[in-house]
Amino acid sequence: MRTAVLVAIPTYRRPAELERLLSRIARLDIAVPVTVLVADNDPEGRQGEEVVAALAARSYRFPMEAITVSAKGLAKVRNTLFTHALSHHTFTHIAMIDDDEWPDAPWLGELLRVQKVTGADIVGAPVASIFEGTGGSWMRRARLFQPEARPEGPCPIIWASNNVLLTRDCIETAGPPWFDLAFNLTGGEDVEFFTRLKAQGKRFAWAPGALIFESVPCERMQARWLLRRGLRIGSTDARIQLRHGTGRLHRARTIGKAVLGLVASLSLLPLRALSGKRRADGLFSAARAAGKFYGFYGGRVHEYQ
Repeated sequence: MRTAVLVAIPTYRRPAELERLLSRIARLDIAVPVTVLVADNDPEGRQGEEVVAALAARSYRFPMEAITVSAKGLAKVRNTLFTHALSHHTFTHIAMIDDDEWPDAPWLGELLRVQKVTGADIVGAPVASIFEGTGGSWMRRARLFQPEARPEGPCPIIWASNNVLLTRDCIETAGPPWFDLAFNLTGGEDVEFFTRLKAQGKRFAWAPGALIFESVPCERMQARWLLRRGLRIGSTDARIQLRHGTGRLHRARTIGKAVLGLVASLSLLPLRALSGKRRADGLFSAARAAGKFYGFYGGRVHEYQ
């Protein structure tokens, strides 16, 4: 089959950001057939559908479709995107990008090139943060907001679905539900999915040239947001580690590593607090380590209500 890509976009009440993303996709430097599928998770407002309809009426470059997902949650939306794509569209690869992000012209071509060279089932790529407003200079230095630096080529695994290319065969063989509904409102559904794919023998690769950009609103420049995000990631990490391991020994080792991580994070926190460059990383590391304990004992942080 000739290479063809479906770009899958979940959206929720971000019409301006979605329009920006779709406008940038229309400017991609790509020669293969591309179809765009948008899943609007706001059945009341349906602003995402309105944006798609308006752009389509102005002769959008690629075929584009919008669907509505009434059930709330990231796992629900991503599963619906995969199900609808497999049932209604012809494609060899599916690319996923979030509605608050946007690519440069080489984005999709770079993902496809690295996939072809490596033969990987899943190709990930970095995300650069673009900050809204001013202030929060010490927060801007957090590693959480920096593009992940890896060399091009095969890699052990990737950790997010907001800039990723998957082969159709990978999706079909994995089978539904791809994203576990236990992580529907907490996040972490993508990490759990990729952990499962790795256990099935799927191959991963990294494409640093497929960099995209993410808008970071002012409310994320607060310590409170950083601590909550660290707690949420830590708790989902713990749940995934427990789910994909067996036996008391695995549990004991996992909890032991969490203890060491928490002790180290808390010990270094006073020193990091004195350094504007590392203050945010210190807070995030401590919150993530605490979140692992919370997750080990059933705690969940519902970040996506």
